[in-house]
Amino acid sequence: MSPNAALHRFEYDGWLVVIEVDGSTSDGICAGHADLRWKHGHRCRIALAGRYPDHASAVAALLARSRAFIDDWDIRRAESASHFIDQ
Repeated sequence: MSPNAALHRFEYDGWLVVIEVDGSTSDGICAGHADLRWKHGHRCRIALAGRYPDHASAVAALLARSRAFIDDWDIRRAESASHFIDQ
């Protein structure tokens, strides 16, 4: 984690999401990621790099993408009868 990074943690539908966003450059470019954990295991990292007007909008983008991933995961898990999918 860089010294200028901000860390945000929240739970969503049984998942732990940790968002880390570095401060933006003079060009307005932010970099960050969200780590998604479920059942004590790391499942996904969503990376973000691009232009955002401020730190809050970069965090909001990662938050929305994290929730969308989790919602999609839950739909696929519910539709699958495979024993290879974590229940």
